[in-house]
Amino acid sequence: MQYQLCATNALTKWLKADLSRLPAEPGKQVGVNSITSTSEQMCWQLHIIENSYGSWHKTIIATEANSRFTVFMPVNLLITPEQLSKRLQMEWQYVLAETLQQHSDMPRSDIALLLSNLSDINFEAEWVKNTDLSVNGHIGDAGLWVTQMLADKRRAELSPELALELAIYLNTQPKRVNKAKDKIIPAVKLLAYCNVLIETSQATTQDGKSKEQLQSSQSNVVYLKDFKH
Repeated sequence: MQYQLCATNALTKWLKADLSRLPAEPGKQVGVNSITSTSEQMCWQLHIIENSYGSWHKTIIATEANSRFTVFMPVNLLITPEQLSKRLQMEWQYVLAETLQQHSDMPRSDIALLLSNLSDINFEAEWVKNTDLSVNGHIGDAGLWVTQMLADKRRAELSPELALELAIYLNTQPKRVNKAKDKIIPAVKLLAYCNVLIETSQATTQDGKSKEQLQSSQSNVVYLKDFKH
């Protein structure tokens, strides 16, 4: 299983990383490719903002491509892409678990099992420079929430508590993706995707499962009926 971590130009510059551009799709502009998570690759768009003009305190915003599930990672010291990869993996799983605990009827034992199953999946990170403009639009909106919240509270830095509070709020609000008629709830969509990843991973370790059985298992999403908006 692979993470495809797409950094905007601003984040690439801040990381002081020499990242390759995501290869352009035929007929598409270089550097602004659309990204999609699959059963083999989980895609995230990442960006960094200043909490206020010229501030040392910054916030990295990461949004999963399909669900628009968003997490906030406050930073004031330079970190490496490798460190950021590990932090993102811990952060999104933690935020998802806290969201389910607060906004669903899912038992804590099942949330713990979900996290345990996710920890069994070996994620390998691949960093590229790319900005999916559709995903980045949601990141831009999330960035406005950060700066406005800090301004209202007269704070320079987003605390872990505020980062979690804001993430849970945004991830339980309906969002329209790519001008679709129907809206999605990021936490619900990400939970469904996690079940796909877990079942795919477990099926891969069981050589006896056929491709047809795997596709059938991917559509068997549990617990969504228990989600409370």
